[in-house]
Amino acid sequence: MEIKIVINDPKTGKSFNKTVESEKADQLFGKRIGEELDLSFIGMDGYSGSITGGSYMTGMPMSKNLDGSGLKRVLIGKGLGNKTDVRLRKSIAGNTVGQFTSQINIKISKYGEKSLEQLFTPSNG
Repeated sequence: MEIKIVINDPKTGKSFNKTVESEKADQLFGKRIGEELDLSFIGMDGYSGSITGGSYMTGMPMSKNLDGSGLKRVLIGKGLGNKTDVRLRKSIAGNTVGQFTSQINIKISKYGEKSLEQLFTPSNG
């Protein structure tokens, strides 16, 4: 199973996409929102970042307040997909990356030698 990784650069505000195959995605399983991880496994040597969120394979967002990796139906107030003051029951994914996680958002905290544009621009030739 592939996991899409969206890498955000807080200096410039730009985001870059990277799709990770299942062998490399195994290193992400068990990681939680807020954890720091080394990004060398996706070819970004010297870079590290923290997981800021993600989504389940059905498109449900991950919440850092829910433990586990599966979907849970919770009663939420305003926020996280609810724009009204009325409390609603919604399905939300837990804060742990699991086998059914389809996307992970990462914010860079430590930069490597190469720029992000060099790492994510396709080579000419």
